[in-house]
Amino acid sequence: MKRVELAVEDPSGLHARPAALFVRTAARFRASVSVRNLTRQGQPVDAKSMLAVLGLGVEQGHRVEIEASGQDEGRAIEELSGVVRSGSATAPAVVPAPAKDHAPLICRPDRLRGIAAAPGAAVGPLWRYLPASTTMTAHQSQLPDAAEAAARCAEELRGLAGALRGTGRAAEAEILDAQAEMALDSALLDAAAEQMAAGSPLALAIEAAAESHAQSLEQLDDDLLRARAADVRDVGARMARHARGEVTAIPDRPSIVVAADLPPSAVAEIPQELILGIGLERGSRTAHSAILARGLGIPAVLGISGLRAALDGFGAGSSDDDIGLDGDTGELYLAPTREEHEALGNRMRAQVELAAKPAGSPLLADGTVVRLLANIARPSDIAQAIASGARGVGLFRTEFLFMGRAQAPSEDEQTEAYREVLAAFGPERPVVIRLADIGGDKAIPYLDLPPEANPFLGVRAIRIAYHDPRLLRTQLRAILRAGALAKVAPHVMAPMVATVADVELVLASVVDARRDLAEEGTPAAGRLVMGVMIEVPSAVYLARELASRVDFFSIGTNDLTQYLFAADRLNPALDALHDALHPAVLRAIAQVVSAADEAAIPTAVCGDLAADPVGALVLLGLGIQELSVEPLAIGRLVRALATASRDQLTELARSALAAVDAPTVRVLAGRILATGDRDIAADKVIAGTAPSDGR
Repeated sequence: MKRVELAVEDPSGLHARPAALFVRTAARFRASVSVRNLTRQGQPVDAKSMLAVLGLGVEQGHRVEIEASGQDEGRAIEELSGVVRSGSATAPAVVPAPAKDHAPLICRPDRLRGIAAAPGAAVGPLWRYLPASTTMTAHQSQLPDAAEAAARCAEELRGLAGALRGTGRAAEAEILDAQAEMALDSALLDAAAEQMAAGSPLALAIEAAAESHAQSLEQLDDDLLRARAADVRDVGARMARHARGEVTAIPDRPSIVVAADLPPSAVAEIPQELILGIGLERGSRTAHSAILARGLGIPAVLGISGLRAALDGFGAGSSDDDIGLDGDTGELYLAPTREEHEALGNRMRAQVELAAKPAGSPLLADGTVVRLLANIARPSDIAQAIASGARGVGLFRTEFLFMGRAQAPSEDEQTEAYREVLAAFGPERPVVIRLADIGGDKAIPYLDLPPEANPFLGVRAIRIAYHDPRLLRTQLRAILRAGALAKVAPHVMAPMVATVADVELVLASVVDARRDLAEEGTPAAGRLVMGVMIEVPSAVYLARELASRVDFFSIGTNDLTQYLFAADRLNPALDALHDALHPAVLRAIAQVVSAADEAAIPTAVCGDLAADPVGALVLLGLGIQELSVEPLAIGRLVRALATASRDQLTELARSALAAVDAPTVRVLAGRILATGDRDIAADKVIAGTAPSDGR
């Protein structure tokens, strides 16, 4: 028997996707494996049961004990330890949206307010999603047991996940993969069998078993884990429909979907062209239905208190009723006025037009061209980035190649990943490959680094190379090889640079890697375009010295803000300090731009501030030449940038630098947006951007 005790570092704890990765890993071994939440003093549960692992309520900082007994117990402990230390291998893309949820309340009888869960506007017919309103299909009969219903449900969910992956939405697809794991979970099937043994019909037994597990999750303290209760109910309802021989109803025309709650699989299953927007009585920004809506570009408002009762009171639901929805402010209009209907309709049509055509090179109002690039995490993101009109990749987060595995990716594996991205964008559209930002808060088991009390201030990124240069050398060799294969000059960016010595270490490593490849006779790219991320205060003050040694800067506004204010970005109590539009951050950015201009090198921004329409205007006014954002944010930025001229932005930056707080800066920039484009009015961007995802 082997046993290990670990601390969970992932901010998500063990919710759906990390739990699914953990369970899939455990299932590969013949050994019996259990896991226990030591922090909650819980009992051990089967590590191969998705619902049992979710029910542990494991949050960041909790300690867990993994125990394995059997033939391959050693390997099981090793790989599961790696999963716990490194967390989920993927993360959904962050889409600009208000950082704080609106409190659910009714503002006036015909306008409800909830949580702004996915940006955009919609107006159109109301369609009520009613899980019980299913249609019998005569050619189907009741299935023999829960196992068959589970198998069909899992197959269906994996098919929906595959369709999402086909459109470049790999992170969103993993939500449905996790639900497929739930459907096949022995805990759910055993509970259904017990219900049947007590006399319940198959479908009712499945629903009762799912409801029991959902209620257990709702008792947990963690918001993310509580939100997974909806996923379990969704799986149970889908299995029960298979048992009864029913199919899900879908709208017969493009509509705004309203419901008490909308399962994530329903968001993926209903044809996207039939969903204009989503309004739900329950849910939060952490709900998987919200994550999917953001990934698919569907405006959504969740947590609308009293929605169903209000709809009944207004008689909405006839074929002639139109309702409106604003995913930026969190408002749902039951009876929009003519002016509101027109304004929402104009915004909706503009969204459709932007989605239908690549953004290309966006222009300011005076014709000045702005370069918009995409942030990606893996080669599967290429299609979405190109479809968005991105003029290249400003941030390729290579750490996702290193996470969620027991050992580092091989040089050949890395070479192929980098080659695929470089070749897709070609020589005219640059790809900035960030060296792996791992260690510290992104624990990697095979690095064998000791736990740290302050991981954000610890041994991470370039600092790892001082202790062991092999990881950096291998990655640089792979990038040089990939550049030769793709026949382009890769752009390479070093994260967490704090000193001149950090830059010189990377430059020396490039020389060593190139020499090694030459000695082996392996082709290498003729040139690397070398840059550094400015995200540490010391790098701001050393910007002139750094600029003389590299080809470009890219500012990571998320970490720069965190370090400037000494405020952990994962601590909600410090939320007010996480706004990168604070003049303190803007003055640091202005200092970096000045140093870069003196050295005649460009400065980009790849943090969340670049994807905020207000932030983009201020950054351009400060002299930033490139903005790199999530692909889905590009269309929104195109409209925002067209509202202002270069002279206006220069004046805006001057006023922003003289301000004393972030709200003042937002009001200043909001006036430009409100004047130039009523559809992105100031009051719709005052709230700011979504929480950081770690860049």
